Amino acid sequence: MSIFENTVLVDKKVSVVNVILRYLCIALAIFCVLVSIIVYPGILLVPAIIFAVFWYLLKIASQIEWEYTYIEGRLSFARIKAKRKRKNVAKIEMEEVVLIAPSTAHELYNYHNNNQVSVKDCSSKQPGAKTYEVIYKNGSGLGDIIFEPDENMLDMICNRNAKKVIR
Repeated sequence: MSIFENTVLVDKKVSVVNVILRYLCIALAIFCVLVSIIVYPGILLVPAIIFAVFWYLLKIASQIEWEYTYIEGRLSFARIKAKRKRKNVAKIEMEEVVLIAPSTAHELYNYHNNNQVSVKDCSSKQPGAKTYEVIYKNGSGLGDIIFEPDENMLDMICNRNAKKVIR
């Protein structure tokens, strides 16, 4: 018996606000160090350290990866923060899947206009990225996860669930 497994890692795009705040923190930290060295020795070292800590926390917050795994009829989604902290977002059995289609497919129109469908965006948010959506039964309602599978993952899913996948 062969095992069908595929894992895809996608880096999330860093937000403009995060980048601006990081540059601001570094600029303020450098300013505080220079002022404490030149004008008032040691008085602004504590704020400089605080700005450096804020920069570090913003840097960690910007390092997010999405992991999609398909193993023998199960799709798993996880968020990896700073290459250290892994949090499972969803595990979906293929029996629960209603449809997997490109985000631009007209078959998804009814789901996009339904307020009862809970949506999770696990994509990189990069312009031009080819995203797919998986619509699945989530308890008594429906869920929608936006993700970016590679061709190999789509082929593996299609091999066993061709009726549920639109390419």
